[in-house]
Amino acid sequence: MCVTGVLTLSNLCELKNTVNIISHDHNSVKLRNINSFQSGDDVIDDDAIAKSSQDERRRFISDDETEKEDKFIVKYKGRIYDIRAFLNNHPGGRKTLSSYKEKNLDRVLKEYPHSDAALHLFNEYALDNKIKYDEVESLIDWNTPLLSQVGELSDRYWQWVNLPVNRPIRLFRSDILEFLTITPWYLIPIVWIPICAYFLYTGFSLSITRQFPKGLLAFAGGVLLWTFEEYLLHRKLFHFRPPGNSKILITLHFLLHGLHHKAPFDGQRLVFPPVAGVIIAVGIWNLYISIFPDFIANFISAGTVAGYLCYDLTHYYLHYGKPNAKTYFYDLKRYHNYHHFSHHDKGFGISNKIWDYVFNTSIRLQQLAKPIEW
Repeated sequence: MCVTGVLTLSNLCELKNTVNIISHDHNSVKLRNINSFQSGDDVIDDDAIAKSSQDERRRFISDDETEKEDKFIVKYKGRIYDIRAFLNNHPGGRKTLSSYKEKNLDRVLKEYPHSDAALHLFNEYALDNKIKYDEVESLIDWNTPLLSQVGELSDRYWQWVNLPVNRPIRLFRSDILEFLTITPWYLIPIVWIPICAYFLYTGFSLSITRQFPKGLLAFAGGVLLWTFEEYLLHRKLFHFRPPGNSKILITLHFLLHGLHHKAPFDGQRLVFPPVAGVIIAVGIWNLYISIFPDFIANFISAGTVAGYLCYDLTHYYLHYGKPNAKTYFYDLKRYHNYHHFSHHDKGFGISNKIWDYVFNTSIRLQQLAKPIEW
């Protein structure tokens, strides 16, 4: 009996299968026939082995060349960087960097100065001499959950949290708690649209026909009110600077918003977790119901939820979307990038700039010779 890949001595049949093998003889290629096996004895072809070795060598060379092509090497102040993993996240657009592969960036970075936060992020991609970068990032152990560590940073926390990195973050040892902090963008409409619909339905149920116009006005007022709440929460709560001697406040700040500034490219933590959002929403609802009649409170709540929904989805789009030049979202994306990488104390509006103008915290964007292409 013949088994694939095995030839036994009991098998006395002569196999005369002819195989075409390419062999190289100087610059010519010729075909020759080889009787593979005779009387159960293996016949080893040296040319085939040589060819196999050459093919293997070519494969390794090809792999090496592919790896080299995958890298995006640049040089800055005598140091070498591989910024391939950063290209799609570059605030100035991928195409801005595309022409600088294997080039020196000294002149261009002098011509277009970058913030400390931007240069710190750039240093993450250095292939050597990362002493200054490591001095900051070695303050915590990146191999263990961060939430239990950040409180120990004390006075160095504020500097550390505003110097961004592009790496995964784990907050809790517990897989369940960690799961609650990870929110894909599509979960926001899934959770909040039904809540908005509930408030609208309840508002209609409590109102009478002649009060319906008031309900619509209250809904619009709720949307406008959210824009102010968005600004207020972002500026006063999320950007509250915790005192260095309070581990609890430092930890709370990092959990609420600090982690987003530390890891702005973490797409699973861009939108607000529904569990935390519902807690804040309950507080806002209790405030509304204590001030307004029931049906008005429901319409205002519906408008507020609708405003929040637009805000959170806009925030996600500003990080990952590619808006065209001269559009509303193009301007907002640039504005929000400035907030992250150069003006942490300004530009608190996400879905709009209304209240930044009112409270003099707006950011003036640099005029560009040509528009950014993300």
